[in-house]
Amino acid sequence: MQMSIDRLRVEITTTGCQIPSDERTRLQSWLTELGDHVREFADPALEVHVINHPRSERYHVECKLKLPGRTLFAGEQDPYLDSALERAVTRLTRKVEAYKEHPDREAADLAGRRAALDQSVVAPEDPDTAPLAEAAGAGNYRAFRTALVGYEDWLRLRVGRMVQRYPEAQARVGGKLLLGDVVEEVYLNAFENFTRRPTAVSFREWLDGLIDPSLHALLRHPDEEQEAASMARTVRAQPLE
Repeated sequence: MQMSIDRLRVEITTTGCQIPSDERTRLQSWLTELGDHVREFADPALEVHVINHPRSERYHVECKLKLPGRTLFAGEQDPYLDSALERAVTRLTRKVEAYKEHPDREAADLAGRRAALDQSVVAPEDPDTAPLAEAAGAGNYRAFRTALVGYEDWLRLRVGRMVQRYPEAQARVGGKLLLGDVVEEVYLNAFENFTRRPTAVSFREWLDGLIDPSLHALLRHPDEEQEAASMARTVRAQPLE
């Protein structure tokens, strides 16, 4: 599950449980406070993993926040899910406050230069979604992909930046993992999920949010996903009717 909190990208996963809608509402309010504290950082990203331990009847919440020059962690356990979530996010917020008081200047400067490099490839404006919806509804991947050709350079750069965050992915690049396969996987996921796209989120944000799960799908099931990406490239190479 993904949440967009201003400039903070949030990815939430669960094991052995689900987060009820009322608790998601409360979680969003706590994350909004955290988002206010990381507003000044370039591309902050938060991963929240919720684990239910049925034997001990406890919930374990793990938070990992990636900031320029530092990754902050916080974890809490409690018999009640909302209490574990609130305490974990609150603890992480306090760690952010402490980091802002004593930041790693050299690493932050390096992250700033990388962010400036990202901006050198300008992301296109949100496309006209009507042709995309028509292509997705008709199952025409070739037309869908062609309509998004202007995103190619920007998406490849974003994929490259995402790969750098994961040592396992970096180790496979050039061998069993190709950046082009990740890019194609993102397009495939966008095509297959376009009709379920949340309209409250900009298309660019939504597409960017598909990079991480697409990369992890390739890492978990490289043969199946690479075969799908290869077939997608074959379809894309065919002429439009």
